[in-house]
Amino acid sequence: MGCSFSGLNALYDAVNGAGDVWINETRFKIVRQLGEGGFAYVFLVKEVPTDNSSASAGGGLAKKVKDPSHLSDDGTYAMKKVLIQNSEQLELVREEIRVSSLFSHPNLLPLLDHAIIAVKPSQEGSWKHEAYLLFPVHLDGTLLDNANTMKAKKELFSTTDVLHIFRQDSSICTV
Repeated sequence: MGCSFSGLNALYDAVNGAGDVWINETRFKIVRQLGEGGFAYVFLVKEVPTDNSSASAGGGLAKKVKDPSHLSDDGTYAMKKVLIQNSEQLELVREEIRVSSLFSHPNLLPLLDHAIIAVKPSQEGSWKHEAYLLFPVHLDGTLLDNANTMKAKKELFSTTDVLHIFRQDSSICTV
């Protein structure tokens, strides 16, 4: 659920323009925004090494992550930030965290860490909590990115590639 570091994160963001984020005891620098939708944003973040850890060795995450293969060699991850406005949304985020924690499938990104913090409502919005969910990141793009690139080049996926994609997607349904 977060700790004092995460609680101070909201104040730090207000003063410093949201450049750094704490997820529990681990600090991350926001590199850039990857996407947004509804009340959530996804950022590319990089772990900031502390005196006691090294981002290249998994830093503070190394102690928490069950499968070390999910740790980034360079400390780069995807972070989902959810703005929570009411108790119903808070429960939905808690359920997302619970369900995401159950995943163990090669085609699904595992939840590495998370924090939910209470924040004071701002004049611009009315949210009362923020959730931070940390996932591995694959910088070679999404399926949609690849499809858009191919469309611009007037290329098509091969039948074999399409079947491979559908086989991977259908295997998720059996999880």
